Amino acid sequence: MNIYLIRHGKAEPTSSLVDDKERQLTDEGKKILRSSAEQWKSVIKQPDFILTSPLIRAVQTAEIIAEVMNFNDGVLNENLLLPGSSTNSLIELSKSLNAENIFFVAHQPDLSFHLSRFIGNTEVNLKFSPGSIAKISFEGKPKLGKGMLAFLLPPVTI
Repeated sequence: MNIYLIRHGKAEPTSSLVDDKERQLTDEGKKILRSSAEQWKSVIKQPDFILTSPLIRAVQTAEIIAEVMNFNDGVLNENLLLPGSSTNSLIELSKSLNAENIFFVAHQPDLSFHLSRFIGNTEVNLKFSPGSIAKISFEGKPKLGKGMLAFLLPPVTI
């Protein structure tokens, strides 16, 4: 099984005027994501599922990826991907889906923590920029510490 961790694209800055849940992708963030997803198509198989945090910026990211990758099965909102999510919950969710390629669109710092727990027992210090994607491969069903990091691709620069 392959799990792809995707950080939402560049979003509006935090502000007291906009609820964090409502922050949207910037125009630049949308362009970068579209260009990045176009390049991902050459190294990534079609996803079986695209699951996203229900926050607007993550949903917009997932929808752009689905469009570029010609994924027509619909993006699924998943509360387990909200900030503060549990890696164990994502493992159990992945097992229940019975799929080969699962995309999770979520937030920092959670994605770095998940990546660390998927591939080992210690925290990995890495930069997970907006619009980045990581592929973690598992022999069979995913288990904590048993994944192999295949790649971590930064977003395309435009």
